[in-house]
Amino acid sequence: MKPKIFLFSLILSFSFIGSILAESSDAWDAYKKGNYKAAFNEWLPLAEKGSADAQFNIAGMYAKGYGVMMDDNISFDWYKKAAEQGHPKAQYNLGVMYIIGNGTVISLIEAKHWLSLAYDNGVEDVEIIWNKYELWNY
Repeated sequence: MKPKIFLFSLILSFSFIGSILAESSDAWDAYKKGNYKAAFNEWLPLAEKGSADAQFNIAGMYAKGYGVMMDDNISFDWYKKAAEQGHPKAQYNLGVMYIIGNGTVISLIEAKHWLSLAYDNGVEDVEIIWNKYELWNY
């Protein structure tokens, strides 16, 4: 598998795992049923109010094109908002996006920063990418 495709698949694998919001169970139910527009409409106001979980979910919807047009730039922006609030999986996805240049310019220094935070916050999969790209060099 090509490195960019592999890394992008890692982002998608972390798009919604464990980001169930108690305050938006209707959104999660809609998402699981494939009613992505309804889920998006429930999560967006929460994301705009600063919910890191909702921001993470909105980012994932833009990354996959679920209920919205796929847009790496918007996905990146929402992941960054969630990551800045300490959301571990958003930190991971942001780090990967910096490696492959999805929605941003490639920056292994930024990738190292965000992946270090993700690892410190319990995302063990960081080790695979850390070693593959020898991020200790940056």
